[in-house]
Amino acid sequence: MNIRHIALLCALALASCSGGGVGSPASTNPITPAANLVSTSFVFVMSNASSSSAASSRPVSPKYVTANIKSVAIVLNTVNGATPPSGLVTSVTTNITPASCPCTVPGPAVPPGLDNFSLTTFDNTAGSGNVISTASPTYTIATGAANSNTVTLDGVPASFAITGVPTGTAGTAFGSATNFTVTVKDADGSTILGTFANPVALADSDASGATTVATAGSDSPPAGTLVSSSDTASLNYTGLAIAPATLTASATGATNGTATFTPALSAIVYSGPLVSGLPEIDLYATSGTGSSAAFTASEVGWTNAPYNKAITATEAAGCSSIATTSPASGTSFTTTVATTPAAGSCALTLTDFTSGQSKNVTLTYTSTGFGVQ
Repeated sequence: MNIRHIALLCALALASCSGGGVGSPASTNPITPAANLVSTSFVFVMSNASSSSAASSRPVSPKYVTANIKSVAIVLNTVNGATPPSGLVTSVTTNITPASCPCTVPGPAVPPGLDNFSLTTFDNTAGSGNVISTASPTYTIATGAANSNTVTLDGVPASFAITGVPTGTAGTAFGSATNFTVTVKDADGSTILGTFANPVALADSDASGATTVATAGSDSPPAGTLVSSSDTASLNYTGLAIAPATLTASATGATNGTATFTPALSAIVYSGPLVSGLPEIDLYATSGTGSSAAFTASEVGWTNAPYNKAITATEAAGCSSIATTSPASGTSFTTTVATTPAAGSCALTLTDFTSGQSKNVTLTYTSTGFGVQ
């Protein structure tokens, strides 16, 4: 991708201004006669142009012009902070071929003073198609002077690709934030280099606080925001067991881009009575031995320090006539036979959080005694 910059060259209105511009019909303005106007032209110059080009001696920072651009619209917005005088041709649209640049694009003839312009590039001719980049520079225009300035075009975000999201394991915190990549693309799918016309906001669906997204850059972007391709994004993780977190990049007028951070979770560990190697609590008496049993449940990244979260015990329908388990959440539990138990079985489900890990424990009651496992 070629990165180019634009120079604004101004002269007296008596000088010719070519380039195939298309503007609205001009009319005489008694307050601002044509003789007082200054003609403008904008020169698109490749950043690696030779020293003989019009603005090659000026500092070049990233400017966004791609090979897909086919036209540019230049509009005079204000003069000394006010609406331009009536009767002026304030807008000129010109077709260009970036491959043939340096190329001169005419702008409107403007009154001397502090003039603000809008520059907009398109991927089709005559100012149609998708907007690729924009700029809104303000210049002090003087008659009889060589007015020459550099124009920065900012790429307009249209879509995003988030890659390089780090992996994580519940129970293991990141030692430091880890960078991931947000590629910002224009409407033609080209990666935008330089400043973005609209800031890119990064969002994290995780509400637990276990993950945090941060941005940084020499241009001091606001928190959670990217303003140029040189900015970086990073993710930090405390190690808490969480559901997959969706990272989203968005900007005004653009299609969101997403990626997922999915830490590997450990299984819930049950410690209690077993039958054939599986968690099962068999009760066979209404009091004393065989009427209750204790067990524990734990999960790395959830119940251990520093997380200290609880496991939830949920009884299926029908358990109330067999046994009850308390507390409803914790790490140590006791299952006790119902006051008037009925023979049968039901499932007790241990969970950490919604859509997280689970483990089933079978609860049974029989009036026929058998050995305690």
